[in-house]
Amino acid sequence: MRTVVCHFFNEEYMLPWWLDHHRRVFDHGIMIDYNSTDGSRELIKKFCPSWEIHTTRNTYFDSACVDREVEDYERTCRSWRMALNVTEFLYGNFQQLDEVIAPTRHFIGNYVFVDPMNGPPPVYGRPLHEQATFGYYEDDPNSFRKLNLGMRASRSLHNFGPRYPECGGRHWSQSPTLNDLAIFYYGYSVLNEDGIARKLQIRTKMSPEEIRTRGTDHPNTVTRVKYLGNIDRYHRPRCKDLSAVIAKLASYQGYGQLVPA
Repeated sequence: MRTVVCHFFNEEYMLPWWLDHHRRVFDHGIMIDYNSTDGSRELIKKFCPSWEIHTTRNTYFDSACVDREVEDYERTCRSWRMALNVTEFLYGNFQQLDEVIAPTRHFIGNYVFVDPMNGPPPVYGRPLHEQATFGYYEDDPNSFRKLNLGMRASRSLHNFGPRYPECGGRHWSQSPTLNDLAIFYYGYSVLNEDGIARKLQIRTKMSPEEIRTRGTDHPNTVTRVKYLGNIDRYHRPRCKDLSAVIAKLASYQGYGQLVPA
């Protein structure tokens, strides 16, 4: 039994891609709704009708509160479970873990995809991995200390109830432990107005205390100008075409060869 836990707020733009992909990967999903006002809940019911949808117990989208709530839901799961955001897509060889019984945690690394600024916006009906191939693998050993720059630290995949680090955000400093299972992060690859708006709305759900704690440089609190500027400065220069690794990891979910854009 594989279960994904995801918290969301007004994610109807990204959810069609995210749900269509993860119903290939996970047997079940627990979706925590932060009082969405768009069609997010209806999309979940359409794509994954057997998945659970719960209204959050939290007032704000504050990282420590989110983590504690996610932990509580994860304790209700059997076997493998993982918490993902709607910009994080899990790809690769999950089958290798199906026979593992002993309590185990793996740390999963990130391929970060970035809008190359010379192509059309992504369209529904095609997986994002066919449309976003310009990116890099996060191999900076200090990425955990650079989250304010939008760096991506490891996530954890585990078969027991975890306790996430106190820093909030479910990030880990440990290096990835599996080479053929990875997260494809699309937070910087969909930079049309819909994609930018979904990112900037997060600040509206954070408490004043959380905003003060995180500061104005955190990816969830920055202005539009700084958000796009950080992508240009810290992420786009690291990118190259990743079609080969995408095809390899996507093949585990039954996808065929990449279709040219």
